[in-house]
Amino acid sequence: MKIALIPNMTRQNAPDVTKQVLKELENLGVSVFLSDEFSNFFGETDYITYCNIENSISECDIVLTVGGDGTFIKSAKLSSEKNRPILCVNAGKLAYLAGLESTELTLLKDVVEGKYKTEKRMMLNATIIGKDGEVLYHSNCLNDAVVSRCGTVRIMNLSIDCNGAHLMDYSADGVIVSTPTGSTAYSFSAGGPVIEPQIDSMLITPVCCHSFFSRSVVLRPDSVLEIKHDNSGEAMLSCDGEEPVSVPQDSIVKIECSQKKAEFIKVKNDTFIDILNKKMTK
Repeated sequence: MKIALIPNMTRQNAPDVTKQVLKELENLGVSVFLSDEFSNFFGETDYITYCNIENSISECDIVLTVGGDGTFIKSAKLSSEKNRPILCVNAGKLAYLAGLESTELTLLKDVVEGKYKTEKRMMLNATIIGKDGEVLYHSNCLNDAVVSRCGTVRIMNLSIDCNGAHLMDYSADGVIVSTPTGSTAYSFSAGGPVIEPQIDSMLITPVCCHSFFSRSVVLRPDSVLEIKHDNSGEAMLSCDGEEPVSVPQDSIVKIECSQKKAEFIKVKNDTFIDILNKKMTK
C-alpha cells in the first residue's frame, strides 16, 4: 500500500505523533509519500518518497493526516480532486473529524489490510460572480462558506435567493452556509442545529442577527443560493476558515452542492452520536 502522509508540524504534539505513525507504517511495509519540505526532518529512508503534495496524493492509495481539523479539511479537499479516501490522526485537542487518536495507532494495521469502511461527505462550491457575470473567485468547501462584514462595526443587510426565488433577508454580522459536516463547526457556535453527516443538505445560519427571525434554515442539497449584500461596508467570503477574499459591490456569492465528495475512512465502529457525545462534551 502507498500512503500520502500530511502532517501539520506546527501542532505541539505533531512531530512526535508523526514519528510514531511513520514507525507503524514502516513495520507494516507501507510506502510513504511526504512533502519535500520534510526531507530534512525525517531524513532519507527506503520507504519514504519526497515530492509535492499534489503528486503524493496522485501516487497514493489513501491519504493520512496528522494534526487537527484544519489540516484534515484542507487535505480532504485536495484528496477529493483525486478521489482518494482520507483519515486523520489527532495530534491536537478536539479534532472533531479525527478518525484515530494518537493512542490508537495500532489500528493502522486495519487500514493497511483494508479493514475499514468509507463515508462520503457532501461539499459545496462557492463562487463570487461580478456584476458583468465574470467569475472573480471559486472554492470548494467541506465545512462552510461564510459571507461577513469587514472593516466596519455596522451590521450588513444580506439578501438570499434560492433557485431563483427570494428566500430570506438578514440584518446581521454575516451568514454561514454549511454542509452537514460543517454543522458542528462555526454554524454550531452561531446557534445552528447539528445535522447528521449522511443527510445531504445545506444549512443557512445568520451570525449575530438583528432580526426577529434569526433561525437557521435547512435546505435540500440541490439548492442554488445567491447571496447579495447592501454595500454598507466591505463584505468578505471565507471558505473553510481560509484567508477571506473581498466580495465587491454589486457582485453575487453563489453557493451550490459540489460534484466532488470527500471520502472519510472509518476504522472504528463509533457512530455519529458516539462522536458527538464524546467530542462536544469536552
